Amino acid sequence: MRSFSRRGLVKGAAISGAVVAAASLSGCGPEDGADVKGEPEVVTDESKIINVIDEYKNVDCPLNAQMSWDLPLGTVVAQSEGAWAAVIEAPASARAVNTLGVVSLANGARTVLIDAPTQGRGFGFHDVCCSESVFAWAEMNYRTGEWVLLAQALENGALTGKFAELDRGDKDWEPPRFTATGDSVIWQRMPQPTGGKSSEFSHCFRWHVGDGRGKDLYESPGRFATWPRVSDGYLTIAPRVNAEDGTFYGLTAIDLDGNGKVADRLVMPQNVSPFEAVYMGGRFVFSVEANYGYGGGLGNMGTYISSDNGTYVFLSREPLACVAGKGSAYLIKAQSSHFVVDTAAQTYSVLTAPDKALDFGDYPACVGTTDRFATYATIRGDDGMPAAVRLRVFSL
Repeated sequence: MRSFSRRGLVKGAAISGAVVAAASLSGCGPEDGADVKGEPEVVTDESKIINVIDEYKNVDCPLNAQMSWDLPLGTVVAQSEGAWAAVIEAPASARAVNTLGVVSLANGARTVLIDAPTQGRGFGFHDVCCSESVFAWAEMNYRTGEWVLLAQALENGALTGKFAELDRGDKDWEPPRFTATGDSVIWQRMPQPTGGKSSEFSHCFRWHVGDGRGKDLYESPGRFATWPRVSDGYLTIAPRVNAEDGTFYGLTAIDLDGNGKVADRLVMPQNVSPFEAVYMGGRFVFSVEANYGYGGGLGNMGTYISSDNGTYVFLSREPLACVAGKGSAYLIKAQSSHFVVDTAAQTYSVLTAPDKALDFGDYPACVGTTDRFATYATIRGDDGMPAAVRLRVFSL
């Protein structure tokens, strides 16, 4: 674990919403009254950056799809946890609205769970995700900027009980970035970069099925850089750190089974913003979506896999999604395919998109450590026009 010192973050922020309004604001970090500070990781020794394309051996892809199903055109498969994937399905007619549901990653069966927004006219479905025990979704009024985050217990692919309102906001607050893990939902509440609340602190909350309100896990004196991602029982977020010294983002792994304590941290070079990050296999796997021209080896566009010896395995391709994998194998989304990088064997291969997929290929429907890697892609029909969304499942 990287060393760091601790200091208090005591500034509070006004939180609105039916559930989080009563949430404690004293939990400012891993411990009450405690902040985590680490020195920025600036890599100037080029030998510590191991370039996959230059230094690893290119081999045939070891993965083959175990199962594949075609879903209706326009279906969006969300990054989900477990045997079910949440989906937003496009309507068959312009007179209808989108619906929310799940698809089984075991047999491809689809179930519609919510056929209309709960907030009524003017609202539409904005985002969705699920675990095996909870289904979460956001609804938004795109005209006014109002939004609401909702969740409901899920059992064997069916909703149970009543839905709960976790949070809501207006045009001054960004729609929540959220994820589902176990029986809980984790989300970030952040002010818009401009507007009446732009100077407010950001917060990361967790709610369990049956709870009356969410728990404040972490407070950031600025916006989080990445979505909340969960793998191996750790939540990864990227809050602002070292605020008095400049703009620094700290990749932060929080032990969800250890009272919300920080397990590890990696502070990015000054002004370098991570695009995605997940703590898997006891190491940070993260990406940067721009060439900064400064910040040393971590200031270049691509995906990085950290190690215990201070080196970073680096794939110099534009990152498009969060990494998934198992053991020493990492699946990294590129422009039209996935790279399969094996850090133990020091090899890489390319998992191609399904035949007739659109140019941007397939996207992952899972993150972090997983036994089951799922992807989805829009494919063309015989006439060359988009015809369906192909969901594929690979065993890792």
